[in-house]
Amino acid sequence: MRPVLFEVAGVPVYAYGVFYLLAILTMLALVLYEARRRHWPKEELVPILLAGFVGGIVGARLSIVFFNGWQTAPDVTFMALFDPRIGPGSILGGIGGAYIGGYIASKAIGRPGCACDAFAPAMALGNAIGRIGVFLGGVDGLGKPTTLPWGVQLPGNNYLVHPAPLYDAAFDVAWFLLLMALRDHPAMQNGNLLKFGLAGYAVVRFFIEFVRNNRVILAGLTGQQLFCLVLVAGLGVWFVLHQKRLATA
Repeated sequence: MRPVLFEVAGVPVYAYGVFYLLAILTMLALVLYEARRRHWPKEELVPILLAGFVGGIVGARLSIVFFNGWQTAPDVTFMALFDPRIGPGSILGGIGGAYIGGYIASKAIGRPGCACDAFAPAMALGNAIGRIGVFLGGVDGLGKPTTLPWGVQLPGNNYLVHPAPLYDAAFDVAWFLLLMALRDHPAMQNGNLLKFGLAGYAVVRFFIEFVRNNRVILAGLTGQQLFCLVLVAGLGVWFVLHQKRLATA
């Protein structure tokens, strides 16, 4: 781990902030590339992209209360959104907020169909980059204690812990490559690629949570795991209803 990457004129440059910025820039570049490749007009791209960005920020912060408890409510006030000491919040809440924001904007401008598939590979690769920053910064204690040979030692501890962010990052890279390979498949159009990407991440994140330090909320499960279950269930219901509509069309 390396919380401070380097210093500029005595000012520390933190790994978490650098990789968080790199993740955002990477996602933006990939979305713009995919939008151009898909001939998505900028008159539609700009409002949906901005709405998704704002929705992601708000969703990430609001989810702090659900995942970490009501005592964290002061961290999600409007002014706290601009406090760099708090951090961006949960990626799961960010994904949910970005999806809702983009969906609202898409309907508001009257765009037919769904252009959200352009976001699927970008979200996977961006999350992978962000997780590397989480690992280098030692954020959230990384993971639970382990005796596995690839465990890492946090400063001040005399035991090893799971490098949970690296598990997440490794899957995200593989998932990014798969989503890029499937992006032109006929069955992965009109929103299906993004839904497939979200479902896959939710399933893997559910199991990664067992080696993380997040707060248990219900039935031995963390808030993140409950979110993943709801997300997968919701996508499953959508798929069944969608298949029924196709069968009766």
